[in-house]
Amino acid sequence: MNLEDALAKEGEVRPKLLAAIAGQYQLDVKGVARIDACVLGNWLHGEAESKFPLVKSYTPCVEAHDAFHAELEKVVRQINLGEYEQAKAMLGNGTPCTKAFVAMVAATRQFKKDARL
Repeated sequence: MNLEDALAKEGEVRPKLLAAIAGQYQLDVKGVARIDACVLGNWLHGEAESKFPLVKSYTPCVEAHDAFHAELEKVVRQINLGEYEQAKAMLGNGTPCTKAFVAMVAATRQFKKDARL
C-alpha cells in the first residue's frame, strides 16, 4: 500500500465538494460517511487491521481517518440541504474539517513510519 498515494486520494475530496457546492448538486452522504469506501479506509479496516494491530500508532491512525470522514459527512449534509455558503465555509482553513484532514495526514504518516511501510 502506498500511503502517500492514498492520502493524495483523500485530498481529492475537497475539490469534489467545492464542485458540488458550485454546481449546487447533491452528493451521497452514506458514501462519504463510509469509512471503508475509500482506498485508505478500505486498507486500514482490512489488510492493515490484520497485519498491524499491535503497532502503537495504528489505532490513532484509524481514529483520525474516521474523524475526517465524519467531518466530510457534515459538509455533505449541508450541501444536500442547500446550505452552500455554510458548506463552503466548513471547508475553509482552520475549520474542524481541515483540522481533521491535517490530523489524519499526520497520524497516517506516523503509522507509516512506525510500521516501516
